Amino acid sequence: MNDLPVLDPRPLRDLLEIGAGLELVQELVGLLKEDAPPRLVSLRAALEAGDGALAIQEAHQLKGALGNLGLQKFADLAAQIETRVREARWEVARELAEALPVAYAEALAALQEAFPENGALTRPAARPGQAG
Repeated sequence: MNDLPVLDPRPLRDLLEIGAGLELVQELVGLLKEDAPPRLVSLRAALEAGDGALAIQEAHQLKGALGNLGLQKFADLAAQIETRVREARWEVARELAEALPVAYAEALAALQEAFPENGALTRPAARPGQAG
């Protein structure tokens, strides 16, 4: 896919260093877990249907959200898909989309590894101070 790291932890660590609580990191990861799966489904469906506008929208939204979390490899995949759709290179975009589930799993694993103290990364419903 690319040689980028799965995760650049600096964006989330920067938040922690400027005083944001771990709860904010948990919330951002929770939002990723809620938002990404339906967007991935929508993106794949748009690619299969040849719906360029929707495919570009979903890929662009993913690219931005993932980039903000430091998920470089996943964000780059979304960017590549967006570019291929804009170029009307549908088969290449569809082939790239085959890597989306693996990229999502890698992203979540990388977040858990980078922030192991954050148990909510593996339990979306868990909150600090509650049993998971």
